[in-house]
Amino acid sequence: MPLDYSKWDNLELSDDSDIEVHPNVDKRSMIKWKQEAIHRERAERKAKIEYINQFIPQQRNVLSKVQQLTGLLNDNPDEVAIQKVVEVLDQQLKEADPAMKVPTSNNEAINVIQVFETIKSQIVTGLEQTSPQQVKQTLLQRFQQTESTVQNAIEKAEQELQKLNQEAAKKMTSENMFKETANKTILNKPKPLPKKTEKKQVVETLNPNATLKDLTTEFSKIRGFEDSYKYLQKHLDIINEKTSDSILGNAFTAQLKGDEAYAKNCVIQSLMIQYAGQLGKDGLNVFFSRMSAPNTQGRKMFFDDVEKTYGRIQSRCVEIMAEESPESNQVETIQLQPVGDGSQLIIRVPGPEDKEAYEVYKSMPVSFQEALATGKLDEMNKVLERLSVPQAEELVKQCSDYGFLDVEGEVIDATQQ
Repeated sequence: MPLDYSKWDNLELSDDSDIEVHPNVDKRSMIKWKQEAIHRERAERKAKIEYINQFIPQQRNVLSKVQQLTGLLNDNPDEVAIQKVVEVLDQQLKEADPAMKVPTSNNEAINVIQVFETIKSQIVTGLEQTSPQQVKQTLLQRFQQTESTVQNAIEKAEQELQKLNQEAAKKMTSENMFKETANKTILNKPKPLPKKTEKKQVVETLNPNATLKDLTTEFSKIRGFEDSYKYLQKHLDIINEKTSDSILGNAFTAQLKGDEAYAKNCVIQSLMIQYAGQLGKDGLNVFFSRMSAPNTQGRKMFFDDVEKTYGRIQSRCVEIMAEESPESNQVETIQLQPVGDGSQLIIRVPGPEDKEAYEVYKSMPVSFQEALATGKLDEMNKVLERLSVPQAEELVKQCSDYGFLDVEGEVIDATQQ
C-alpha cells in the first residue's frame, strides 16, 4: 500500500540562495532578520494561545456568577431577591480573583471586584431613590447585558483560539512534528476530481509593478501611526514581505547618503507592514490598535525592534562606506571658510514660525542639523567632509538660499589630509 507523505507538505525548508534582497541590503543580515521574525511570530502566537486558554475559563466563571444573580432575581419577590443578591455579592467579593476581568460593551475590561462593588453601591442608591421593584428591574437589565457581553467575548475567544491553532498546525516545528506514533501508517485517500472552472474576463492593469513601487515609495515617506493606518486601509495590497524588504532597502540607500531621518522612518514603515502582515487576517487593525495605546508591551517591543534594526543598518552602512572608500588618503570634499577681509560668518537656525525654511532645515541630515545648531563652522565642516561633493554642495546651497548662512562665507574645494 502506498504511504501518505502529505504531512511533509507543511515542512518549511529554507534555501539561502532563493532569497532576493536589495543590492544595498546585506544578505546574511536579511536571512537572520527573517529567522528572527519567524521565531517572534511563533512566540507571539504561543503567548496568545496560552492567554486565551486562561481567558475562556475565567469568562465562563464570570458568566456563571452573573447567571446565578439573574436566577435569584427571577425566582424571588422584589425585596427578598435584592437581599439575596447583596448576600451573594458579599460572598463573591470575598472569593473573587483580583486578576479576573469582566468585558464591557466598548471592548474594555473591568476588574470583577470593581464590578461587584459598583453593583452594591447602585443597589443602595437605588433603594434610597426608587422602589425595590424598580431596583430589581434595573439589575435584571444590567445582568442580562453583562451576560450577553461575556458570552460574545467567550465566542470570539474560542474562534480566535481555533484560528491560532490552525495557523500553528500549518507549519511543522519541533513542537508538533512528532505527535504521531512511529508505527502508525496513513493510507492515501483517492483525490477528488478537479472541479470545472468557469472562464472569467480579467482586466489587466498595465505595468502594475510601477504602480506598486510608487505606492511603496509614498508610504515610506509617511510619518506617524494615524496617517500610515489610513494609507494602508486604502492600499492593502502593499502589506506583504516584498514591500517591507523594498522599504528596508530604501533605508540602506538613505543611510548611505546621510539622510538619517528618512532612513529611520523607512525602518519604522517597513516594520509596520511586517508586523501587520504577521498578525493574521485582521493584523492591520490589531497592530494599530496596540500602537494607539500608550505604554503597552506591544508598543515597547515594536520600538525596540525599530532601534535594533536601525542600529544594524547604521553599522552595516559604516562598513560599506569603509569598504568602498578608495585606497588613496586624499578625498575631495566641500568646506566652508570665511573670506579673508575680517568679516564673520553668521549661522542662523530657523524656527517653526518660518514654515518653509524650517521644513528645509528638518529635511537635512540630522548630523548637519545638530552642527548648525551649535553655530560653529568647524562642526559644520566635520559633517560636510563626510558627505559626497554633490550632497555637500546641495546643503550649502540650501543654507545660502534660506538664510541659514550669510553671504560673508564662501564655498571652496578642499582635500582631506
